Amino acid sequence: MTLVSPTSTEEGDGTDWAVVLGIALVAEIGLLWGAACVGLWRRRVAFTRALEDAAEDGRAIE
Repeated sequence: MTLVSPTSTEEGDGTDWAVVLGIALVAEIGLLWGAACVGLWRRRVAFTRALEDAAEDGRAIE
């Protein structure tokens, strides 16, 4: 018995690593974009709440 599988001994055209790299890059960009959107959404919610609190107290935010 060998530790090398028969599929890994075949000579490929070399594009397998490119597919994996492409999938990893797309996933990373998607995660970073999603994290940025969540951060902006949280800041918008906090700002809206601050405006509402100031309006209830009769203060003006400049």
